[in-house]
Amino acid sequence: MLSIKLLLPVFIIVGFIHLIRLHNNVISSLKPSKFDSSQIRNLTWNDINFLHTTDTHGWYSGHLNQKQYNGDWGNFISFVTHMRRKAHQQGQDFLLVDSGDRHDGNGLSDITKPNGIISTPIFIKQDYDIVTIGNHELYVWENSKQEFELVAGHFPDNYISSNVEFGLENGTFVPFGKKYRYFRTPIQGIRTLAFGFLFNFDRFNNGTRVTPIARAIKQAWFKEVLETYKDKVDLIVIAGHTPITREWPEFHILHSALREYYPNTVIQYFGGHSHIRDFVVIDKLSTGLQSGRYCETVGWTSINIQDKQGLEVRDRFSRSYIDFNLHSFLHHTDKTEDEFHTKNGVSLSQYIVDTRDELQLNSAIGHVRHSNYYVDYVPLDHPSNIFNLLTSKILHTLEPDKDVQSEEERIVIINTGSIRYDLYKGPYTIDSQYIVSPFENLWVKLTVPKSIGSRVAKILNDDGYIVQGEGPEKPSQIDNRRLLPPHHYFNSMKLQQKRDQIPFDMEVDERLSKGYVTHDDFGQDGDDTVHRAVVNYPIPNVVESVQVLKTEEDTDIDLVFYNFITPNILWALNELKYTTNVTVPVTYSSKYLGIILNEYIQNFEI
Repeated sequence: MLSIKLLLPVFIIVGFIHLIRLHNNVISSLKPSKFDSSQIRNLTWNDINFLHTTDTHGWYSGHLNQKQYNGDWGNFISFVTHMRRKAHQQGQDFLLVDSGDRHDGNGLSDITKPNGIISTPIFIKQDYDIVTIGNHELYVWENSKQEFELVAGHFPDNYISSNVEFGLENGTFVPFGKKYRYFRTPIQGIRTLAFGFLFNFDRFNNGTRVTPIARAIKQAWFKEVLETYKDKVDLIVIAGHTPITREWPEFHILHSALREYYPNTVIQYFGGHSHIRDFVVIDKLSTGLQSGRYCETVGWTSINIQDKQGLEVRDRFSRSYIDFNLHSFLHHTDKTEDEFHTKNGVSLSQYIVDTRDELQLNSAIGHVRHSNYYVDYVPLDHPSNIFNLLTSKILHTLEPDKDVQSEEERIVIINTGSIRYDLYKGPYTIDSQYIVSPFENLWVKLTVPKSIGSRVAKILNDDGYIVQGEGPEKPSQIDNRRLLPPHHYFNSMKLQQKRDQIPFDMEVDERLSKGYVTHDDFGQDGDDTVHRAVVNYPIPNVVESVQVLKTEEDTDIDLVFYNFITPNILWALNELKYTTNVTVPVTYSSKYLGIILNEYIQNFEI
C-alpha cells in the first residue's frame, strides 16, 4: 500500500488541476460547449520545428471574454513542454522564439508602477530558446532596466539584441543580451546562427539606443561574424521586432547582406510589431513568419534542413497559426486534458488567478449594457463602433484642467492607436480599462482658426499611417506606439463588394466560430482552426470629435489632442501653410482617455 507521503504530491497536482478547471469554467467560461477536432488543421513536423510568439503585451491571463483565445500562460507552458518532448521523441529539433513587445495592453502588465513588475516574471517562466526586444520595452527607462536585468538576465545565452543597447551607470552602452548566438541544436546538431533586430525605432529613452538595421549590418562586428561562420552554418534564424511584409524594407535589406555570405543557406525570419498573422516567401531557401498579437496566436513553422536536394519552397517549409486556446493545444499535443496539464503550467495558471484577485482586476467599474463596441468589425459610423462612441459622446465630457483658458468651441483629435482593443458588453472591470486604453498621455491644445483646425484630421488621414517623425519635414512610415490597422483576415474591400463570397476552400459552416482567415504567400489554409471570416473595416489614423457651433471660418477654436501626436499635428499644420511658433502646446487636461472612459461608463448607460 502506498504511503500518504507518496500520494501527497499526486493529491497536490490533482488539486491544482481541479483549481485551474474551476478557473477556466467559472471565472472565464473559457471552454466552448462543443469541440470538433475536425475544425483544426494538423501541423506539419519536420527536421526543425519552431513555435513563435510576438506582441503579447501582457495578455498572460488569456482572453477572459473570447473562447477562441482562452489559453493562459500556464497552459502555454504545458503546451511547449509537450511539443518540445514530441519533437525530440521523433528525432527532430524544436526552438521557441519571441519577438518582443511585452508591455502596454493588459491590466496584468500595466496596473503596476512601473508596469511589467508582475507580468515580466510570468513571461520568463516560459523556456525560450531565442528572445529579442520590442519598442515597448524602450519608451520608459524603468521598463528598459527591467528588461535588461530581469529578462536578458534570465536568458543570458538566449537573449539576442543585435542593434539595441543599454546604458550602464558608467556611461558605456552594451547590448541587451548578446549581439548574436551560434549554437548546435540538441537533437540533430544543426549549426545555427541567430540574430535579433528591432526596426528603426527613434523614440527610445535616453538610457538606451537603437542602431538602424541598415547601419548595423555595415558595422565591423556584423561582418566579422558572417565571415567567421561562413562555412559553419546550416541555418540562420532572425528574431526581429520588425514586420515581415514586403512593404517594410528592413528585413529585406538585411536579407541581401546575409545572402552575400550565405547564398545557399536556409534563413528563417520571425517578425513582429504590426500585430498581424503573416507568412512571406523571400526566396527558395528563406521565409518569414509573423504571429499576431495579444496571445491570440502561437505561430508555427517547420523546415526540412537535412534534404539538400532542390526542394520546392512548399516542400521545405510549412507554417500554421495556432489559436491560443486549450483545445488547439490539446489537439496538437495529442493529449487528453488530464494528460496535458504539467505541474509548472498548473502552478503558474493558479498564480495568475490569485494575482488577478489580489490586483482586483476582475472588479467592476461599471457595466456595458447595450452592445459590444468594436475597433473595426463594423464601419466607423456604426453605432457599435468604439470610435463613433468616443467622438459622438465620450470625448464631449473631456473638461480642461482648472486655470486653463479655453475657447468656446473645440475639435478633439485622437490617434486611433490610443484604443487598443474592443469594448465588450457586460461588466467593465479594472482590467477592461487597461485593455481598451492603457496609455497615460496628457491632453494638450493649440488655438487655431476653425478653417485650419477643421482640416487637420483629413491631412493626417491622407498621409498613410500616423507617424512619429524621423525628421522635421515629414513623419516616418509608422507610429511606433499605436496599434496599426490590423492585417485583414482577408481582403475586406473585396468582401464588401461581394459579401457572400467564401473566403476559404470549403463551404461556410455557420457553426464555426468567427475568427482569423489569413491569406499569405502559402494561401489561406494556415489558420489551425477553421473559422467563419470576420470583416475588418478600415480605420483611419485619427478620428475627431467636432464640438463647433458657430459658422465663421475665422473663429478661433481649441485644437485638442494627445501630447504623443504633437509632432504629427505640427506637421499637418505646416502642410496647411499655417505658421505657429509653438513647439510645446499648452496642457489642456491631465485626465487621460482611459479615466474619461471609466467615468462615462460609470455615469451613463451605453
